[in-house]
Amino acid sequence: MARVPLLADISLKTEAPLAAPRSAYVVLIFFLCFVFSYIDRQIVSILVQPLKAALHLSDVQIGLLQGLAFTVCYATAGVFVARRVDTSNRVRLIAVCVAIWAVSTAMCATAHSFAELLVWRAGTAIAEAGLSPAALSIFSDLFVPRKVSRATSVFMLGPYIGGGVALVGGGALLDWTARSGPMHALASYALAPWQLAFIVVGLPGLVLAALVAATIREPARRRDAGDMNGAGTSAGHDDTPDMSAVLREITVTHRFCIPYFLGYTALILLFYAYSAWFPTLLIRQFGLAPGEVGRMAGPAYMLGGITGVVCAGFLVRRATDAGALEKALRIAMFAAFALIPAAVAAPLSKALSGALIAYGLCAFTASIVMALAPVPVQVALPNRMRGRAIAILVFLTNTVAGGLGPLAVGIVADRLALGAHGLAIALASVGGTAAVASALLYLAATRTASLSRLKNS
Repeated sequence: MARVPLLADISLKTEAPLAAPRSAYVVLIFFLCFVFSYIDRQIVSILVQPLKAALHLSDVQIGLLQGLAFTVCYATAGVFVARRVDTSNRVRLIAVCVAIWAVSTAMCATAHSFAELLVWRAGTAIAEAGLSPAALSIFSDLFVPRKVSRATSVFMLGPYIGGGVALVGGGALLDWTARSGPMHALASYALAPWQLAFIVVGLPGLVLAALVAATIREPARRRDAGDMNGAGTSAGHDDTPDMSAVLREITVTHRFCIPYFLGYTALILLFYAYSAWFPTLLIRQFGLAPGEVGRMAGPAYMLGGITGVVCAGFLVRRATDAGALEKALRIAMFAAFALIPAAVAAPLSKALSGALIAYGLCAFTASIVMALAPVPVQVALPNRMRGRAIAILVFLTNTVAGGLGPLAVGIVADRLALGAHGLAIALASVGGTAAVASALLYLAATRTASLSRLKNS
């Protein structure tokens, strides 16, 4: 049996890497795609109250819409897309996915019931599943291990900028449509403000899809030691490992992957819960209009997230190729521990300023973990396993974290039946528990990776 290559075995690809400006352009375009995916995904969080009124939805249905129903489709599609990432043209795959989710988001404006809205949100989720595995796989072929984290950090700004734009832009759009002139114009086209919001954030994705298809070419795959003919693909046949080999790599060869995957899943549970419910909590607890929430929470979310991602890149900048794995895990562990008090304080704060500051700190610490999350897979696993390994991570984070996070908050809030205070308790309970679990699991992953390195040295 051929030996599975370790991090130290990864060699440079046979073809020269793209020129630095061209590589930077690829990162920028995929970053923009990620931004739009989160705008399309998070726009629902600022539309909760209008959607509840128009479609007669409950908090549990809103939790399903933003959580389990969306993320199960996202995660399931990711598993099927993963092999395409490892075997086919990843650039074309991304372009098609962007176009599909753009149309699906815009079509949410046509929904007249929870079921119809669910169908179109499922379309958005299924298409978005292809972006992250394909883009992160491409970064592994464009950059050597110590530089992968920099490109990944830029890409991982997407959720925070996209989510912030959804809050600020969605709130501003609702404020604008509340005026008599725009409302009259919308009424003449039989459009409600929430319907216009879906159209405005969805359709620009078609332009972005065309840009990806027209201006980016598929890079040569980085070869791993042990490949036949010294290239990423053997001559005459597909040497892509099967899924059992991928699972063996994750569970046996790199044992740190199990606590690392679970720790990141817990972190994303918190992320989805706060993304789905914190704007609504501000509306209910402090009597704010959606536009006011967008103007306040959006900048706090973006500033905290951007600062955290930049700090993550700064902290790993001096890592060697061999040390990139351990350093990424260790930094993420410390950030997860720092997240715990902020996650509890943000929903329970009695002052608006305190809630916003704690929310920004949540975004800051969580974004450090998120920025570094793909790095262990990118630098430790062989090329033709990375797409499926990332898809497994995406599956866990979405079915478990994305599915249960918003739904758990909605269920606890409904059970408590305490109005805004019940929602605050629910969010603090779910978020605090997830933060503790994430920190402890990252600690276990860091220790396992360190012991493995010492054993193999």
